[in-house]
Amino acid sequence: MQSLFMARPSAIFPLFPSALVCALFEDNGRYFFLEKTDERGRKQIELPSVLINEGEDPVSVLAAYLRSALSLDSQIHLVSLRGKFNAGSRKRRRMIPALAFRCSAKKMQPKISAPYSSSRWLTAEDSLKEKLGRNSEWLQRAERV
Repeated sequence: MQSLFMARPSAIFPLFPSALVCALFEDNGRYFFLEKTDERGRKQIELPSVLINEGEDPVSVLAAYLRSALSLDSQIHLVSLRGKFNAGSRKRRRMIPALAFRCSAKKMQPKISAPYSSSRWLTAEDSLKEKLGRNSEWLQRAERV
């Protein structure tokens, strides 16, 4: 019988991702957001984003996510925004880095799939007036790089 103190650390403590990586598509001062509706009918907006684990390449993981989830053949450029994202809960906070990479695509015609319902182009000021989803709340405190 294995005691609690002899158990593997991952069995006791959940593993958290090491960073949140977002795609930032810009067109004439407007940015691309995905829109979803929660169970109460409220609309929320989010940047296309993916959580990465330690040892993964953020650029290749983000490019693969954009290709598979949105059918976008995109190029990932330099980091444009950075901040801190709460990967834990409101009660037990676990802050990890959040990075928004500037991206571009030849054809910006995404195929939106669940859980998102549509996409919107918003200015930075207008996006902060909207209800931000969990993966985009960090934008309120983000800093430019």
